[in-house]
Parts: sequence; structure tokens; C-alpha cells
Amino acid sequence: MDLKIFLLVASGGAIGSVFRALILLVGRSCFPWQTLITNLLGAFVIGICLRYWESHSNPDFFRAFWMIGVCGGFTTFSTFGLDMFNFIKEGQWVYFFAYTLLSVIGTLLCVLLGYKFLNWLSF
Repeated sequence: MDLKIFLLVASGGAIGSVFRALILLVGRSCFPWQTLITNLLGAFVIGICLRYWESHSNPDFFRAFWMIGVCGGFTTFSTFGLDMFNFIKEGQWVYFFAYTLLSVIGTLLCVLLGYKFLNWLSF
């Protein structure tokens, strides 16, 4: 793998992480809305990137920066796992199931919506 690819992933990851921090630093409530919104938005963006990448035959540079770097640095799967663990630990089963369903089904739907979004724009 080329050094350029690693640098693109690293720089994209740094940008994604900064945007994630901006969202996650907003006050927390009893439900981890910031993590859910971050993951849904990241899923939507990666759907857009996937559709664009497929239709434009871009080199791996696009995928490395946007999909692996920015989206990978932005989304928060480990935080999602921690939030679920805390719900289990605290016996908050309603929050646990609601959060799990919203996150898993929501991110899948957002990838699909992002993918279809470029079709709607005639890209």
C-alpha cells in the first residue's frame, strides 16, 4: 500500500474525529443522542461516498480519505458499545433496546438513503 493512502486515511481520520468531538461535546442526557446522531450522519455520508465512488471510478484515494478516514474517524462504534454496556449495567433495558434498534436499523437506512441521495441529484 502506498504511503499516500496512509496519509489520506490519517488526515481524513483526524478531520472526522474533530467533527465527532464537536458533536459529542454537547451535553449528555440519559440517552446518548450525540452518538446516535453521529453514527446516523456518518452512515448517510458513507452511503453518499459509496455511490459517488461507484459511479465515478475514482482511485483508492477517494475511498481512503472519505470512506476510511473521515467516516471511520467520525463514527463511534466503540462509544456505541460502551453506551450499550452502561445501559445493561444500570438495568435500563428499554433504553438498551431502543438505542440498539435505532442505531443498527437507523445506520443501515442512512447508508441506503445516502446511496440513493446521489441518484436523486442525478450524479
